[in-house]
Amino acid sequence: MKPAKVSLLRRLLHSLKHVDCNIVKRFPSTFKIVKLLIVFVMFIPISSIYAEDVYQNFEELKNNEEPSDYRIVTKEAGHPVLVLAIHGGGIEGGTSEVARELSKEYAMYVFEGLKSSGNFALHITSTHFDEPRALRMTKNHEYVISLHGYAEEDQQIEVGGTDRERAAGLVEELQNAGFPAVLLSTDHPHAGVSPNNIANKSKTGLSIQIEMSTGFRRSLFGIFSLKSRSVTQNERFYDFTEVMSRFLKSNY
Repeated sequence: MKPAKVSLLRRLLHSLKHVDCNIVKRFPSTFKIVKLLIVFVMFIPISSIYAEDVYQNFEELKNNEEPSDYRIVTKEAGHPVLVLAIHGGGIEGGTSEVARELSKEYAMYVFEGLKSSGNFALHITSTHFDEPRALRMTKNHEYVISLHGYAEEDQQIEVGGTDRERAAGLVEELQNAGFPAVLLSTDHPHAGVSPNNIANKSKTGLSIQIEMSTGFRRSLFGIFSLKSRSVTQNERFYDFTEVMSRFLKSNY
């Protein structure tokens, strides 16, 4: 458990000690249950609490959201590689900007949340993401580079996907350049190896999935907001995308 959680847990339990004794005497069982629930909740990962998607497929999303709440951006390039960011814009901030920078020589598909707040409601997990243009583009390309973000303030880049050899090579390149990259095992939740993952529906089924923590993505921009990210990319952003671009050019 992280120090912040431990501290919060201690404060909550300490507060319970000062609950009116008459209440405790009248409802001893209820009081014990409340304490147990607090301890239980403190051990639940934050990602688990927010992991449930509002929509199970794109049709549900389209039927319940305003067209102005999201945007789909695509680009063809006559190259076997597709750069994919299905949680762009305000959903997993920073993935759109990285995708655009990487796709100068490659095809690109970006789904962006554009709401002023609450963009995570537009999150459809990779194994359920079935927007027609995205499916069509993945099926028409041989390899997919899939960009994602996850909620963690520590700076970390988790690399997975079905193309294990190239994924390992990318991790080595990033580490040599000073970036905090790790290769995920195939049983890791972020590994992205399910055949139902849209990134694995290409001609070859080979993908590299790159999960960037919030802390790392934040470090790539001067101002980490939906409106400002596109104009505040910093030196670290360009160093990172340069390493990525160099890797793509030499491996595909």
